[in-house]
Amino acid sequence: MQERIDPDLLKVMIDSPFSKIDYEALLAQDPARIREEEMKVMIEDEPLSSPQSLSVENIHISSSEDQRSIRLRVYKPKEKENLPILLYFHGGAFIYGTPEQYDFIFFPLALDINAVIVSVDYRLAPEHPFPAAMEDGYDALLWLSKFAEQIGGDKNNIMVGGSSAGATIAASLTHYARDKKTIKIRHQYLLYPPTDHLLVTSSMHELAHAPMQTKNTTKWMWKHYLPEEMIHPPQYSVPLQEKNFNNLPDTTLIVCELDPLKDEGKEYAKKLQHSGVSVNLLEIKGAVHAFDFFPCALSDSFYKQQIELFKHILNQTL
Repeated sequence: MQERIDPDLLKVMIDSPFSKIDYEALLAQDPARIREEEMKVMIEDEPLSSPQSLSVENIHISSSEDQRSIRLRVYKPKEKENLPILLYFHGGAFIYGTPEQYDFIFFPLALDINAVIVSVDYRLAPEHPFPAAMEDGYDALLWLSKFAEQIGGDKNNIMVGGSSAGATIAASLTHYARDKKTIKIRHQYLLYPPTDHLLVTSSMHELAHAPMQTKNTTKWMWKHYLPEEMIHPPQYSVPLQEKNFNNLPDTTLIVCELDPLKDEGKEYAKKLQHSGVSVNLLEIKGAVHAFDFFPCALSDSFYKQQIELFKHILNQTL
């Protein structure tokens, strides 16, 4: 396996302090503790300064539930208005992760694609299993559809996206929003998404012990997200198990060559295509799950590729 990983990526992964966190054991025994362990690593890092031409703020919107608010982290090019919006869901196995962990990506990306990026600090499992995260996402989508101009965005030009479990939430949201028929999502941008809880694909078997995402961590991720409903998961929770793939937004879906989730991502792309959805499916060679979090030439190249992908999406006629 290791000889197939991009060598620069592999070296950075081995040297990363995050590699010392035993995600697999903690997911099985004490999943919430992963947040504490990641926070310890993050505290040791130098704080990242945002570019002078970028506004970064945390806003709180009302939840559809009484007495609760949802935090949105907003990245906006200064002195720009009526910009396209990317509503984003961070990764973390439905259990951990924060919007701030994506600052290093979103600080430059918002400027490079000239868009407002809105990252949702959604509720996490196991304390808040499905549908909590999707409901928070829908509340954020509703708010943007009414008040996007307050943050310099165009309420009629909203994309949704996410990475890893965040991409699962984004995909669930597109199905849910389509059925609600209140908001038209322009595009969905899915980075290495888990799309199925059954774990039966060839890549899940062949890459069961891959770095960053194993079959075992995937199993525990879904068990915490769907604690009582693994046999008959509820509608919208598992994207590949949905029955209706019609009238979903155009999709960009990115998988990694050495990620056990690769084949289920491809299967999801096929189901969309068979229903007439335009899909741009890309596979990153030499990459493992979440590779873009590790600074190396492969990640730098992918970042530049993402800029071109978003520019292509945004240049298409609404």
